[in-house]
Amino acid sequence: MPPRPPRIVHLTTVHPLRDPRIFDKEARTLKEAGFDVRVIAPHTRSEVVAGLPVTALGPAGGRLRRAARLREAYRAARALDADVYHFHDPELIPVAHRLRRVAKARAIYDVHEDYGARGGIEGRALRALERWCFRWVDHVILAEESYRALVPEASAPATTILNYFRPPETPPPPKTPPPPKTPPKETFELLYTGTQGRARGLDVMLDVAKIAREERLPWRLTLAGVCRIAADRAAAEARIRSERLSGLVRRDGWERYLPWAGMEPYYRTAHVGLALLRPEPNYVETIPTKFYEYLHYGLPILCSDFPRWRAFVERHGCGAVVDPRDAEAVVRVLRVWFEQPERYARLSAAAARAAPRYHWDVMGERLVSVYERLLAAPAPVAGS
Repeated sequence: MPPRPPRIVHLTTVHPLRDPRIFDKEARTLKEAGFDVRVIAPHTRSEVVAGLPVTALGPAGGRLRRAARLREAYRAARALDADVYHFHDPELIPVAHRLRRVAKARAIYDVHEDYGARGGIEGRALRALERWCFRWVDHVILAEESYRALVPEASAPATTILNYFRPPETPPPPKTPPPPKTPPKETFELLYTGTQGRARGLDVMLDVAKIAREERLPWRLTLAGVCRIAADRAAAEARIRSERLSGLVRRDGWERYLPWAGMEPYYRTAHVGLALLRPEPNYVETIPTKFYEYLHYGLPILCSDFPRWRAFVERHGCGAVVDPRDAEAVVRVLRVWFEQPERYARLSAAAARAAPRYHWDVMGERLVSVYERLLAAPAPVAGS
């Protein structure tokens, strides 16, 4: 009887099961490469999802609820007797350390953001926890090149696996803007995907919708993704009601996580991809995953004027940057794209040309290579 392939367990207590990076990119890629891959994540029940066995931890909830679930996460992970535990949240660092000590298993820590940039007691505590982790973990995977500065040179080896886009099998349709006729035959569709909130440009996008209503512009804004901060959600809903924006602003996933399958139809019908985030450390130094998705669907990008983002847009000639606090500036750019179809078409074509450079294949191969090297090395000694 041939030996079973190496078993890999992806473990998260924070991210939803169908988190695109964890499930659809990393876990699926490793399964396709021949590994025995399991996932432990917040979910309603243990089952097989898209061919991957899933152990459910229940809804993620707040930090206190998740802390109480760490013991459950450890027991579930230990029972799977993996060769590699790939964990995605800093709160799981003690769990991974114990798994590595009591079993001959490797541990990989996947850094999704610069947690220390949060500041305050929480940021300092998470940074200290990560520094300790870097001393004993077998490998560190970084979702952004800028995170490499977080890992000291004498620490564990680190590999950057950028969050490139894994496209669906069905190709996207070509983009053409609606002709600026009176009355127009269709709307000009503006799209923002991902987590919603004031820090992520919610206020200025509603300002844009208000201007479009006042000026009778045939535009519509789609907000596809969860708004987890109740106060931000309530304030936005109040504005939508009081400013009569309900016909111009479409929300999907507003109070719950919206998986990729729910977002994808909006990409196919949108004309512009927005990213008007505030200049916070975790935003300024990273390229949003939505950029790669916007490119794939031929959407010109209109985003905040951060140096890294400006360089990206200018390198590919695929959009424009603006002050994310200035709704009038946003509208001026959008009006040019709407009123000049030829210019819009050039931007859309440039986006589509750039998209293959950011497809997941190259990162998937890099991920598999990390695993092959790691599993070829001697396993940790139990109790070390």
